[in-house]
Amino acid sequence: MSLSTSTKGRYTSRRDFLFRAGEGISGVALAHMLHQEGLLAAEPGCDASGITSPIAPRDPHFKPRAKAVISLFMSGGVSHVDSFDYKPMLEKYHGQPLTGKGAVEVRQGFPGPLMKSPFSFKQYGQSGKWVSELFPHMGSMVDEMAFLHGGQGRSNDHVLAHYEWNTGSLLMGHPSVGSWVTYGLGSENQGLPGFVVIYDHRNYEP
Repeated sequence: MSLSTSTKGRYTSRRDFLFRAGEGISGVALAHMLHQEGLLAAEPGCDASGITSPIAPRDPHFKPRAKAVISLFMSGGVSHVDSFDYKPMLEKYHGQPLTGKGAVEVRQGFPGPLMKSPFSFKQYGQSGKWVSELFPHMGSMVDEMAFLHGGQGRSNDHVLAHYEWNTGSLLMGHPSVGSWVTYGLGSENQGLPGFVVIYDHRNYEP
């Protein structure tokens, strides 16, 4: 903004200053409003200055087949061997000690013998997926679901395992899955956080 000198000398009047300053402020306000409405002549994901938003939507490396993903991390949920990971060998060796794996070290107590699931399993769908009797209704939808049974952890401590499952590290302070997804794919909504974490306050002492 340039303020030219008035006829009275090198000083400008207050009225002239406010008039000229108002012109500039209104232009800034207009640019901000056009940006909010998505009417600026800028590339998608860019703000008024032309800088690309760090969470602008990005195309994935491969064409996705899933339209949406809902991640539910069920801390303290049902064991995998009691839900969807049928282990027939546990029935065969039920009550026997685990051998051939070396010494089994645990934090508390002593490891007991092998134990089969107390729940019965049944095959469902064209895929023949084994499902526990705990989830008969989900059994009718197994052909529309994907099961990943290759997840492994490096710690039998629940807290450390939680860190590793959500961040890939046994130590706290690392970005979670939501951070990486937002970093890699961006967010379709630039006015809201790319992801949120909602914790149960009952699990924390005041």
